[in-house]
Amino acid sequence: MHTLSDIYRPITAQPFHQSKDYCEIAPCAALRPYIRCFWGTTEPVCAQAGRSTTGLVIPDTCMDIIFDINYTRNSYNGFFCTIDEHSYRTSGAPAAETTATFAIRFYAWTALLFTERGFTGCKNQAFDIGEFFGSLKAELEPLLFDIPDLHGKIAVAEKLLLKRLCTDRISSDLLNAIYRMLQTNGRADISEICGYTAVSQRQLERIFNHSMGVSPKVFSSLLRYQMLWQDMLYSRGSTILDAVEKYGYFDQAHLLNDFKHRHLMTPKEAVRFALKR
Repeated sequence: MHTLSDIYRPITAQPFHQSKDYCEIAPCAALRPYIRCFWGTTEPVCAQAGRSTTGLVIPDTCMDIIFDINYTRNSYNGFFCTIDEHSYRTSGAPAAETTATFAIRFYAWTALLFTERGFTGCKNQAFDIGEFFGSLKAELEPLLFDIPDLHGKIAVAEKLLLKRLCTDRISSDLLNAIYRMLQTNGRADISEICGYTAVSQRQLERIFNHSMGVSPKVFSSLLRYQMLWQDMLYSRGSTILDAVEKYGYFDQAHLLNDFKHRHLMTPKEAVRFALKR
C-alpha cells in the first residue's frame, strides 16, 4: 500500500492551479497511502451573478467524495464519484450565493478501505454519499457547515476517516497487479499480469471489479494514459516518438488519437490548458 502511493501520484488537468476556489492539500502521514488529497474552496466564496466558470475533469484513476455547501440556502449537496474512463467539461453561471466545496480524493484501490460495499458495476457514475459512506456522511456533513476554512474541515474529516480505515479489505493480489501495471507503464497484457500475481484471469477480473468497479484491462489503460499525461507535462525533453516506444503505442497517430480520446485535447492543447492561470 505504501509503495503504490510513493511511486504513483495521479494528477488533474490543471495540477498547478491553486486558488481560493480550488486548492489541494495533502493528508496527514497516517492517511497518505490511502488519500490522494483533500480539495475544495479555502473558505466560503460569494459567487457573482453572471460569472461563468469552465473546467476539465480528466480520468485520474481516483474516486471522490464531494460536499457542496450552500450557506445562503443553508443546504448541502453531496455525492460520491467512482472511476471515470472519459473526460468531461464543467461549466456554469453561479448565482450570487455563498458556497463552499469540500472533497476527499481516494486512490482508486483505497476507497474500499472506508466502506463495506464493493464497487462492481459502478464506474462512470455519481451516487449519493450515503450509498457507500452512510455513517461518514451522517457524522461529517453537519460539522462541515460550522467550519469555514478548508484546513479545519480536513482536521475533522481525518479523525473520522482514521476511525473507519480497515486495511483488511484490500487484496494483496490487487496491489501486486497494479504494481506490475505501473512497472510496465500500462503495457503488460492480462496474461502477463496473471502470471506475475499467480491469479487466474477470472479471479483477477472479480477482484478488480469488486475493488474499483473496472476490469484489469480498463484500469491498465487508464494508468497508461495518466503516466503519459504526467510525462507530457513534466518531462519536457521527451518527444512523442519517445512516448510511443515507452508506452507501447503502434505509432505516433495511435498515441495522439488515444490521448485526445481520453483528454478531449491534443497534447499541445492539454499542456497549454494545464499552465493557464
